[in-house]
Formats: sequence, structure tokens, C-alpha cells
Amino acid sequence: MGKIFTKAQWRIFIGCFVAYAGAYVARLNLSAALPGMMANMSLTDAQGGMFQTGFALIYAAGQLVNGSLVDKISARKYILIGTVASALCNVMVGAGQSYGILLAGWCLNGVAQSMLWTPVVKMMATWFHGKFRGRVSFGISMTLIVGHLLAWAIAGFMAEMFTWRLSFFIPAAVIASMGILAFILLRDKPTEEDLAEEMANDSSDSAKTEAEVVKNVMPVKQMVMGTGLLMVLMCCIGNGFVRDGVITWAPTIIGSIGAGMPEGSSVIVSLIIPVLNFIGVLVGKRVYARLGNNARRCVMVLMVVSSALSILVLLGSKMMVLCALLLGMTCAATYGINPMLTTLIPMEYTQAGRVGLVAGVIDCFIYLGSSLAGIATGAMSDAMGWNAVFITWCIVAAAGALLAKLSLRDRNKLFDWGINE
Repeated sequence: MGKIFTKAQWRIFIGCFVAYAGAYVARLNLSAALPGMMANMSLTDAQGGMFQTGFALIYAAGQLVNGSLVDKISARKYILIGTVASALCNVMVGAGQSYGILLAGWCLNGVAQSMLWTPVVKMMATWFHGKFRGRVSFGISMTLIVGHLLAWAIAGFMAEMFTWRLSFFIPAAVIASMGILAFILLRDKPTEEDLAEEMANDSSDSAKTEAEVVKNVMPVKQMVMGTGLLMVLMCCIGNGFVRDGVITWAPTIIGSIGAGMPEGSSVIVSLIIPVLNFIGVLVGKRVYARLGNNARRCVMVLMVVSSALSILVLLGSKMMVLCALLLGMTCAATYGINPMLTTLIPMEYTQAGRVGLVAGVIDCFIYLGSSLAGIATGAMSDAMGWNAVFITWCIVAAAGALLAKLSLRDRNKLFDWGINE
């Protein structure tokens, strides 16, 4: 059967995991700090939402730029630069005295953070082949859960017990430390001995023949219009909108319900959400296997679940624990979708020679949806209240499920590409 990973692969996996978990700590801390920031600076929900919108738009554009640059630069060094830069941006936000400085610092954090996913993918593609890629894909997706839990625990308690500014200073120290540790652990390329150990640990021929799959690179127009990718990209916008809508605004929603409760109680209740997100990833893995390893069909099913759960939030919108539970379950369904969109669907394009490009474009479109989750959700809350937001999440998730289903029609063209060309 072989080991889960070789000794060298474990080192790389831990390095990538540490780096990207640290990235989430210095990114998701915003939502826990946001209520205190808005109260201290007298900001409206729409102004508060601009932090997420500005970050997401810049992050989305950065994915496309860094996806091409990282192929020419050491991924190990790229990760170190990105983590240290993100730490400095968090310090800038924590020390800022005006709304303009805070917003600028957080947008710059979007630039720094956009430097981290593409080198991690490059590391995984370089060090993991065949059956190991599925394992590392689901394994690295756990960074979202660990980082989320750490970010809300650290930033939430700092904001409630001391000041929201510590919600940026402490994560800055965390990501800088994790970036340095990752730099020590990571190596850009495996040695001949590392490759030999991987081959010995993989009884199949997939790792040996993987590089021989691509015969002709699929044209971009055909890739987008002829393989269902356009539908997938629209689905990505919907998933990013719902997922990061919950992540960004859940502490604010739960805190407003828990007004008058003992100090720190809303933070504790909010931590239900990242715990449920962990379960969501595990459920996503199980659904993926039950559906014959069809990532697009899995996305469709989980978005239907997300749609149903988001409308149920209306029922618990007056009870803090029930609301947190339902928000967590809604978010968990979107987190279960994440490995499908960011890793497994791009891998469908192996024979087409477009894995890297598809991975970058998909992440870009997810964060376009995330950008709407900031200002659009905040403005909707200001104008119509949170119930309108919950209904919108339901509609968007249902539309995403339909788009995922439509994308299935042209999926087989990907697997015929290498045969027919």
C-alpha cells in the first residue's frame, strides 16, 4: 500500500501547510477585528465592507500576475517575501489612525497575500505526483480551517479583551514566524534520491507517466467555451460571495444578536464556524468519492446544500447559538467545495496542458465573488437588514448549483483531448 507521503514529501507538506495557515491568520483576522474597528472609527457597514472588497479585487488580480512570475522565481523565496510583506501590512493597519490608512494597508495586504497560493501550488506540483496529489490537495485545504480557527481565536479575543489593534499586531508576528519556519523547511526541487523514494512508494505507474500525458496544449478559447469552464467560473463567483460573506460578517451578525451577553461570549460562539468548516471539508471529500470522483457534480450537490442552509439562517436569526450553528453549516458546505474548485477541477485539465492557468483563473474568480461579499453585503445590510442578505445567499448558491450542473455537459471533452489530437 505504501506510506501516505515519503519523508521528503512530509517536510514539504508541513512547510506549505505552515506557510498557508499563517497566511489565513493574517487575512481572516479582519472579520474578527471589524466590529471594533467600525465602532472606533464610526464606520458604516458599507465602509467596513470596503476592506474585504478592496482586498479581494487586488488579490484576484494578483493571482494572475503571480501565477506567471512564480514560474521564473524560487517558490521558497517567494513564500518568504509574501509572508513577511503581509506581516508588515498588518502592522500598518494596526497602527493606522485614519480610515484611509487602514484601507490602504489592507489593500496592500491583498498584494502580499496574492504571492502565497501560486508558489504553494508550484511546490505541490513539483513534489507530489500520481496518487499523492489527491492526498496533498485535501491535506492542504485544512490550512483554511486551522488558519480560520487561529485567526478568530487570536483576533477575536484581542479585540474583545484589549483592543482591535492587537488583532493585527499579533497575527503579524504569527505570519512572519511561520514564513521563516516554512523557508527553513521547504526546498524548491526534489533530489534524485527523493524521486526514487516517491517511485518506490507508488505502486502505480501514474507518477512515472504523468509528464507524458500532454500532447497538445488546448487553445484558451476552446478551454473556456468548450469544456464548461465558463460555467465553472460563474459558479466560483457565487461560491466566493457566499463563503466570504459568511466569513466576513458572521462575527458582526452574531455579536449583534449577543448584545448584552457576557464579555467574550460572542467570540466563543463564533468559533463554532471554523470547527464546522473542518467537518465540511471532510464531508466534501466523502461526497467526492461517492460521486465517482466527479468534482463538478460534487460542487453542484454542496451548493444545493449551501442554498438550503442559508435560507434556514432566517429561522435562527434571533438566537445567537442557533444562528452561529446555521451560519457555520452554510459556510461548511462552501468550504467542502473549495478543494474541488481550487485543485481538483484544475487537475481535469492535465491532458489539455492548462492546469496552472485554470488554477489561477479559478482562484481569481472566487475572489471576484469575495469582493462582492464585502461592500455589496454591507450595503445590503444597511439598506434592507440581514434577512435580505440571507435570502440573497440562498439565491446565489442555488444559481451556482445550476451552473455546476450545466458545466458537466462538456466535461468529457477534456478527457478526449489527448486521444483525438
